[in-house]
Amino acid sequence: MRAFIHGFLILFLLPLFLVSCGTASHQMQILKPGAITLPAEIKQLGVINRSLPAKGQGFNNFLEGLVTGESIAADREGSKECLSGFSTGINAGPRFNAVVIEGLDFRGTGTRQFPEFLEWDKVEELCERFKVDAVIALETFDSDIALKKSSADVERIIDKKKVVVKEYYVDLRMNVNSGWTIYSPDGHQIVDRNVFTDEMEWNASGDSPEQALGNLPSKRRAINESGYFSGKQYAIRISPTWVNVSRTYFTRANDDFKVAAKNVKRGNWNEAIPVWKRYTVSNEPKVAGKACYNMALASEVDGNLSLALEWADRAWQQHGLKRARDYSQLLENRIQQQMKLDKQMEGQGQ
Repeated sequence: MRAFIHGFLILFLLPLFLVSCGTASHQMQILKPGAITLPAEIKQLGVINRSLPAKGQGFNNFLEGLVTGESIAADREGSKECLSGFSTGINAGPRFNAVVIEGLDFRGTGTRQFPEFLEWDKVEELCERFKVDAVIALETFDSDIALKKSSADVERIIDKKKVVVKEYYVDLRMNVNSGWTIYSPDGHQIVDRNVFTDEMEWNASGDSPEQALGNLPSKRRAINESGYFSGKQYAIRISPTWVNVSRTYFTRANDDFKVAAKNVKRGNWNEAIPVWKRYTVSNEPKVAGKACYNMALASEVDGNLSLALEWADRAWQQHGLKRARDYSQLLENRIQQQMKLDKQMEGQGQ
């Protein structure tokens, strides 16, 4: 509840703050590249779960579950959710199509230790059978749970009287350790083998320790949600992904800026751009700087990043608009990312 209230206040107060500063926020989507670049010929992905223990090793996991209090077979469910999160994340992007291969029994170590690589004849067989270009295997999956308890005296109004009561807090953290391997039959190439740790956290409170604990998700649900989240994170690491970003622009420099801002809110950028462009040569440095800054945003929205950088540099270097200095750095980073993205999207069509 505390996190919800804090987030609500940010969402409520941020627009008011921007208005007071003479700016507004524009939301848009951009395509961000993956951390690694897969070969261009890989488009269809077959996803398998190889994190389960081999026969004879499951009893150790059973004992571990009894000792630690974790739900038996919770990691088995969590690993399936991890595959689901990965395929959902991959298929939401424009680069790959992924299918989870089920009904076949693949086994690993059941621990954080990677198994031996798959035999290449098995990889080739899977690719041919399921019409995929590469196999992505979840080869390790393990979860750790941590619970932190605390309490504090808080003031409340009870029967119109201010009283001090004790409130109890619990913080649940779930760490998921997942290891992935990407097998490409073309040249028998291991494209990637890496281990990642992802974390999710839940907070709850109550009038008693039991009530606070009862407001948390069950351990099994926490593992499943964390596994799904971990899978989506790996999808982001290897695939271009659409993300929402926020940009600010200036709404107040003179009355014309106010009119232009109304057009932007309606999506009429073509009506706003001539206004800003006219004031980029204003004799007033502040007005010219704000106009150049807004032209930079208009260029970024249009997809012309190099022109956007030129406008942002002009706003900072010629007119001393400090906000433009940060925007120039952001655009430089976007240009570098775009070069990487272009390579990842070669032959795909954007």
